[in-house]
This record gives sequence, C-alpha cells and structure tokens, in this order.
Amino acid sequence: MFKISKRGLAAIIAAVLITVGFCMAKYAESGAGAVDVRRTEFLTSDGHRMSAKLYIPKNATAETPAPAILAAPGGNANLENLSDPCIELSRRGFVVMAFDPYTIGRSDSVSAPDNGAREAMKYMRSLAFVDNENIGAFGHSAGTGRARWAVTDDGEQKHVAEGIKAVFYLAAGQFDLEGVNHGIYIGSWDNTYPAGGAHLSARELDTAESFTTTLGVDRIEFGKWYGSVADGSARVFYTGNSGHPSALVLPQPILIMTDFFSQALHAPLLEAKGLIYPWKEFGTALGIIGILMMMFPVLSILFDMPFFESVKRPMPEPVSGVNAPFLFYCIMPAVINTLLCKWAIYNGQNFLGGFNRVLRINNTNGFVFWFACSAMLTVVILAIRFRWDGTIDRERILTHAKTTWPNFFKSLLLGVMAVGVVFGLTYFADVLSGLAPRIWKVQLNTLDARRIGVFLTYFPLYLLFFGVFNFSQTIGLKIKGQSEGRFTFLVWLTSTIPSAAFLIYAYGKLWITGYTAITNVQMSRANGTLLNTILTYFITCKVTTYCYKKTGGYHTGAVINAILMTWTAVAADIILAV
Repeated sequence: MFKISKRGLAAIIAAVLITVGFCMAKYAESGAGAVDVRRTEFLTSDGHRMSAKLYIPKNATAETPAPAILAAPGGNANLENLSDPCIELSRRGFVVMAFDPYTIGRSDSVSAPDNGAREAMKYMRSLAFVDNENIGAFGHSAGTGRARWAVTDDGEQKHVAEGIKAVFYLAAGQFDLEGVNHGIYIGSWDNTYPAGGAHLSARELDTAESFTTTLGVDRIEFGKWYGSVADGSARVFYTGNSGHPSALVLPQPILIMTDFFSQALHAPLLEAKGLIYPWKEFGTALGIIGILMMMFPVLSILFDMPFFESVKRPMPEPVSGVNAPFLFYCIMPAVINTLLCKWAIYNGQNFLGGFNRVLRINNTNGFVFWFACSAMLTVVILAIRFRWDGTIDRERILTHAKTTWPNFFKSLLLGVMAVGVVFGLTYFADVLSGLAPRIWKVQLNTLDARRIGVFLTYFPLYLLFFGVFNFSQTIGLKIKGQSEGRFTFLVWLTSTIPSAAFLIYAYGKLWITGYTAITNVQMSRANGTLLNTILTYFITCKVTTYCYKKTGGYHTGAVINAILMTWTAVAADIILAV
C-alpha cells in the first residue's frame, strides 16, 4: 500500500485548496467568462505610477463603447477591497475601473489632495471602449471624497465635468453637487456619518438636516428618487442592515448600487441573474488558507534538516494545571488589554505619527502602539507572578528564555525560508490570476521595493512584541495532559479576548444608543484592525504552538509571527508621503 506522511498529506490538501480556490475566484471575478479582468499600471500626467484593475464586459468595444464607472476605495484600503461591487457592475454591462489611490497598494507615494482620483478618471476616459458621455463613479467611506474629486474638474470640487452622469456614495457622503445624479447608502450599523461634520445616529438619518434640507423635505423616504435623471437632479438615499466595512460585501448594498447605476446611466447592456461575487470571496479565502497551510509541511522539512538541529530541545515541563495563579495569568492581561484598546489605537496613530519619516504607515502605528502597551503589560504580569506565585518554576522559565546568537539567527533564517514559500505562492497566484489571497481585509499582497523598505522598519518592533507574547504564552498556557489543539485554542482565546470584547462593546453601544464608541476615521480603522486581528491570530497562534512543540522554545514562532504580521500590515496600507 502507498503510504503518505502527515506532512505529505497536508501539502497535497494545501495544493488542492490553492488550485481550486484561485480557479473559483478567477472564474467568479470574470463574471463566469463575461468580463475581461486586467491588472494594469499607468503613468499620470506628472509622471507618477498608478495601479488599477479594469473590468471590461464583452459588450464594451471600440465600435460599441459602454458606460464606465470609476471605483474609489476608502481610507487605507486598496482596490482589491472593491472587487465585489466591481464584479456585479461589470457583469451587467458597465466598464469598471478600481484604482489604488496614491500612497496605497501599488501606486506611488505622492501627496495630492485628490489622492490621484482625477488622474485615474482621466485614464479610464481615455480608453477606446468607454462611452465618454456616460460616466459614473462610486466611493466607499473616505473614497466618497475621492469620488467627488474624480467627477469634478475645479479646485473647489463644485463643477461636474462634462459627461459625468452619476455618483454613488457608499457608507458616507452628502448630496453636494449640482448637475449629477446622486445615490447614497448608509447602513443602520454604520459607524461614521460625516454629514456636515455632525455626529449622527443611524436612527436619525431620515430626518438629518444635512440631507433633508438638500432634498426639500422634512423626512426622507428611503429608496425614493427625488428629481429627474434626465437633467442630473436625481437624488436617492438608501439604508439597510449593514455596518461600515460590511457594506462592500453584503448583497443588499451591492444590488442597490447596481440598480442605481442601471437607472442613472441608463439600462445596462448585459443581463445578469443573481450574484456571483460570493464565490470570489470564498475562492480567495480557500487560496489564502491553502497558502498558509503549506507553510507547516515546509516547516516540518526544515526542522528535520541537520543544520537546524541545534534550535530544537526538549519541551519544558508544562505548568501543573488550572489554579488561581494560572487563571490570574490568563484573565487579567486580557481584561486590562481590552480597557487599553480604545485609548491605545486611537492615540497611537497620533503619537507614532509624529515619527512619520520612519514609521510611515499611520493605520499600522495605532496597532503597533497597542501591541507595545500589551507587551509592557505582559512583562508587568510576569514580574508579579515571579514575585508572588510560589508554584512557579523560575529555573524552567529562565532556561526556556535562553538561546545563543547562532541559534537565534538560525531561527530567523528558518522563519524567512518558511514564509518565503508563502510569499512565493502568493506571487505565483498574483501572476496567474491577478488576485491577492485574502479573507476579509487580511491580504497577502506581493511587496514592491518601497514596501520592503517599510517592512524592514516595522519588523524589529513586531519581533520584539511577539517575542514577549510567545514567551509568555508558551510558558504560561501549556497544561499537563493538554493536546496541541487545546493548547492552540487557549492561546488564540486569550489573544483574541481584547479585540472581541472591544468589538462587542463598540457594536453593543451602537445597537443600544445608535452612536459609535469612537467617531469617524478612528472608529473605522480600529474596527478594521481588530477584525483583522481576530482572523490573523488563527494562524499566528497555530505557529506559536506548532513551533513550540517542534523546538521546545518560543524564538522560531516569534520570528514567523513577526514576519507574517508585518507583511499583512505594510502590504497595502497608506504610506505617508514625506
């Protein structure tokens, strides 16, 4: 009988997930073959590089140009985050172009008030298969401001350019332009309403003066069209059961947007039934799971190499069991970390943003600052336990912490080689399918030269933090008789409690009062960061326990986790232009 080893079986499963996942995602993104999807780069009139993705339906040709829509991502998001509405719009007959604003994704880091939105619009309108008299744009969150820049042609952003017929604002915006049809969607679970600077409750949107005054009504009827499409005076306000980031992935807002553009830019040219974009989300999720899963058989092979033999040692005896000090060690850091979360993420961006010539990714700065506070808290808890817990084996802890410089560099090399395989598979998937492996906003994007430089800046910080976290978790959470699966779950649970508790608090307050815990962009970034953290910890906690079992130490796991977390942090986010 042919026998397959565990790591061989894991590698086969990972390869199947990668292949099936990306084939499924590519098929869905192309609208089941009805749309030609192209990843492209172009130079702006000032010579800057911009990155974009074009969705070209089969009906769009030089002989029969089609209506076109520019898609502007919000905040720190790159073009991949807009793929779901882009898929559904394009398979209904619209040319769609999503772009990476300046400083984000693969576009150059340039300081410009419109973040390159007008240059992106100019490029899209230069394409032969685009109907220049039937142009629209949409933006999500801060992308609504970029969409406004894109559809106007003056410095005050008040004069709508010729040929622009419709603009749609998703999760923010106002009816603030004359001569262009407007659609706005803000969900009942949204967390920011920048209407005239007012902090509004989702329950007040239909009577908010910033909207009602423009429409000339006392109360807005959601979904009702006010004005005329023909002369560009149409206005329509939508709401639904969605939050800020989820407006880009839920069926209701996406179908609302397709219906809006079908009316505001006249009927689409292709018939499309149902929704196909969920298969793209599912496929890319399978792909990222397969790529990350492949890391473990690779690690198993590396650990068996004689060169890395010295990094391995017997696993120390675990803590005796669940007792009062153990519960204190598990619960107290999580509780205090939860209380720190809001303050640290909000203020960390501002504090570390003062060092923007070095720490150039503002959204990551808030997360790094929170990690720094968490690491210091962990050290304090360890010191307390050292002082007061008479059952603790100090010799075991000191032995566990020791390594030699040669072995540390071997751990570093081992981590680079293991994650290098993940990076290679990501690059391979990108080249073949044009897709970034992702779950939610957690993306494994290939790094260009600029982002490699930023990676090297943040990596030592993440390595320091994960060194503290992995050390404390491996000495404090391993219990006698505990399986690796239960060990991994306990590490994940204690790591995740702060993020989950804060999100429960934030959305609980929204549900009870209609107001958010943090307003405007800070809430949006905290929200996205913490949701991403919960997902990312599934892999980092598994790395922690797997490497601990293999090496009896925490160093290799800390290196790999620091590489992975730094990679996801810098791969697509805003690089501050200095």
